[in-house]
Amino acid sequence: MEHLSRFVGQMSLADDSRTQGNISSEYINIRAQTSIVKKDFGLTTIAGALMENVKKNRYRDILPYDQTRVPLTLLTNENDFDYINASFIKGATKTKKYIATQGPLRHTLVDFWRMIWQYDVKVIIMACREIEMGKKKCERYWTTFKETTHFGPFIVSNFEESSPNEEVVFRTLTVRYHEETRKISQFQYTAWPDHDVPYTVSGILGMMDMARKDQENNASPVLIHCSAGCGRTGVICALDYVHDLLVTKQIKEDFSIMKIVVELRRQRPSAVQTKEQYQFVFSAVAYMFEKALRSAENNSQNLTKSLFK
Repeated sequence: MEHLSRFVGQMSLADDSRTQGNISSEYINIRAQTSIVKKDFGLTTIAGALMENVKKNRYRDILPYDQTRVPLTLLTNENDFDYINASFIKGATKTKKYIATQGPLRHTLVDFWRMIWQYDVKVIIMACREIEMGKKKCERYWTTFKETTHFGPFIVSNFEESSPNEEVVFRTLTVRYHEETRKISQFQYTAWPDHDVPYTVSGILGMMDMARKDQENNASPVLIHCSAGCGRTGVICALDYVHDLLVTKQIKEDFSIMKIVVELRRQRPSAVQTKEQYQFVFSAVAYMFEKALRSAENNSQNLTKSLFK
């Protein structure tokens, strides 16, 4: 708890120009470290740059590393390739892993569902809207409430849709492939401007709590995407990573958000894409730590009361 208190204490000076300056300096350092890590680990993007795959990338400058990309081995027809713009990211615990991916394009919708099916995805976190600032950010890979649609051989139905709050849309989807049907939970966070940050941290953290309940102890990867699958997606991966460190009591004296983000970037290019997003991670982690400290204090007080009854 001492390490949590120290971090919260530092962040309570968030308005202090020195604290802001330190976070900004760290972010500049992250960008420098990313180039070093890329060279040291020999990270390459050959598959994403192949002529037959170029059109499958939403953005030309965001290509998955060959060393961590998600290969598609489930073939639905003879024209299927194994490429999709998606990366595996390791979580803070042995059983936790993520698929960080771009929002699908119209011609990669079937590939998107091939990936979901092959890796038995149970939970999808979507951190963007379909259209933002007049630009298409993600093709719709689900269907409207109580409707069913086909994506190649995958039959997708939306049998539940609700808004737990004004920032989140929750959908329960079913997907049928051949004779098997599976259920998937989709959480869409709608209050996150592209290249910017949410206005509050509680909304995104609350949605992540809901997603964890649906994931439970399932070992399949959590699929996280925004438009490019790096900025907002990287923030969510970073926050979930810290959450798991917290609940498994792995927050040590050398706890470093910078190290975590550099490690994420080793697996997915440009994870946590902007300085503002990096600062948001700090704010959200401080909120998580404060909550944990209050909970520990309340538990201690309740224990004291019960002892002296």
